[in-house]
Amino acid sequence: MYIKISEIPREGLDVFASRGKSWIPRILEGMDPYPLLTCRLLFAGLILTLEGRNVFANGSFEVEGEASCDRCIEGFTVRLEKEFDTILVPRDKGPSGATNVELHEDDLDIGFYDGAGVEVNDLFWEQVALSLPVKLLCSEECRGVCPMCGGNRNRGECGCTEPQAGGTFDILKYMKKEKE
Repeated sequence: MYIKISEIPREGLDVFASRGKSWIPRILEGMDPYPLLTCRLLFAGLILTLEGRNVFANGSFEVEGEASCDRCIEGFTVRLEKEFDTILVPRDKGPSGATNVELHEDDLDIGFYDGAGVEVNDLFWEQVALSLPVKLLCSEECRGVCPMCGGNRNRGECGCTEPQAGGTFDILKYMKKEKE
């Protein structure tokens, strides 16, 4: 969904109120949902306001997706909710070329737009990607899989004996014994 800068009134534009809520399910179409298996937008809200040539985006969303637990490999449903505030500035006002620019904390909420408008889908894609956890877990108490037999420890004990794990420097003990 492309919003032209000229369409944003002084008081701001409630994107989904003006364009209709039927756009919401289609916003994430074409997005690679990795590390999720699937991802769909359940709710989205976005208000764009214009100050000079800068566009202030105040939005929120709720997504639901299917994922595999990083510890036990079981499938589960994950729900994410987020509110965000972003400032979009014209690309010609940003850093040019391959110059080295040091970013400050305030710079992390700044994005760029090309041409005469803002691509709303790109804005949501970025925010959804930023809200994904680094490690997807079915629960904080997930015990993972047994390293010996691969059984899911959440379903019960497997009966395997744990190998005695040595310390980080145990290899040095053996090297010393071999040398003597």
